[in-house]
Amino acid sequence: MTALELVRALGADDLAERDAAATAVADLGDEVLPALIGQLVDPGSPVSEPVLLAVLRRMGTEAFEAVLGALTTLPPGDAPHRLLRAFAGFGAPALDGYVGALLLEDSTLRSAAVAAISRWSSDVPNAARQVLPLLGDRNAKVRQATVQAFSSWGTAVVPLLQAVRLEGPGAARAGALEALAEIGGEAVISGRDIAALERLARIKIVGDVPGPISCCFMSWIAVPTGEQTVVMEMLGLSQPRPVPFSVGVYAADIDSHGGLDTDPLDGYRRVFVTPELAGWTLVVGSWCDPSATERQNEVLETCERLSARFGRAQAYWWSATQDGSAVLIAEDGAVVRRFGYFPGEDVEHLELGEPLAYEQRRRAALGLPSVAADRVDTEEDAEEWMWELLDLAPNLAGALGLNPLAVDASTPTRGTGKLALTEYGRRLGTPPGALRR
Repeated sequence: MTALELVRALGADDLAERDAAATAVADLGDEVLPALIGQLVDPGSPVSEPVLLAVLRRMGTEAFEAVLGALTTLPPGDAPHRLLRAFAGFGAPALDGYVGALLLEDSTLRSAAVAAISRWSSDVPNAARQVLPLLGDRNAKVRQATVQAFSSWGTAVVPLLQAVRLEGPGAARAGALEALAEIGGEAVISGRDIAALERLARIKIVGDVPGPISCCFMSWIAVPTGEQTVVMEMLGLSQPRPVPFSVGVYAADIDSHGGLDTDPLDGYRRVFVTPELAGWTLVVGSWCDPSATERQNEVLETCERLSARFGRAQAYWWSATQDGSAVLIAEDGAVVRRFGYFPGEDVEHLELGEPLAYEQRRRAALGLPSVAADRVDTEEDAEEWMWELLDLAPNLAGALGLNPLAVDASTPTRGTGKLALTEYGRRLGTPPGALRR
């Protein structure tokens, strides 16, 4: 059989035949490598990618060099994903090769080498020293890959990053700060660096303009007032720090993913309090969710207190991926409506009050009958009404005051947005993570 025929035999249905082909291919050594790599980059190959990668790994250093050679012959940025995955998958035996690849001209290969080193090296201090210069790489994607590598190593590399902040190299200082923020937040950042970040934020705030407020999973409380300080005091928020509008939205977005794999309270540590927007102040963050099991009673009581002071207060939850909506409307110290819709979930325990006039108007506009209580799962028109309910939160917010998705540079604005800690943040600490705009 030719080398190509042997490689194609790796796609045999019979396991014994496939294993025999793998042994024969590995025994051929570098003679068969062009055929292996050719099949790897051929999306129509009868051999699956995992099988090809397993054989390449089995062949060791020669196969690694062949894959790297194939990659370096391609125009920068044109490497097929399957070939890049092969390059990154050789494991610890290829660590010396990955270190050498950090010096390659192609930024895609430098990024892949950094990722491979962070994945396969068991000697974290040595690996960190090897990739440290790339914190200041000329390519933004390489710098970000390096920050991610340091973040994956965690607290073990904090002293090294802190030393970079103090002693350099200068080009790596910004990346070191971002990595420190990702690993431990303010707990591992020096007071001098925090002060510098605050000065930078004040500079960027000058001329700042608002934009759409949108998160993957967005919760917010809306109050018809520009008294930001009073709202924060009534909510028990502390340590407010001025931030550019886009940074506040970014923080709310990354916080909305908190608690998915760890403590469910992690996402409740911080909120973004907007400047006055068209007469409204929004408090944005998972802590404001009117439907969360841990928070629903507190959010209800909070909105009642706010509405007693300001006449109205509203709380919402909305998913940008169409996972549902939840709303809570309070007026003059009392909740007049709470309702949630999450496809496939029982929300009867959330329902308070009668359907709002807005809900009935929307049903009429859709040609649907009015209802005394929204029990979607028992109505013949359930599917049509379902699509309305998925976006109930932002649409109702717009009808009653301010739709955060519709905020833009033309929205009348007064004041400065602030990130502030909740009671969870005071107890658990400021969330880690670099804030971007």
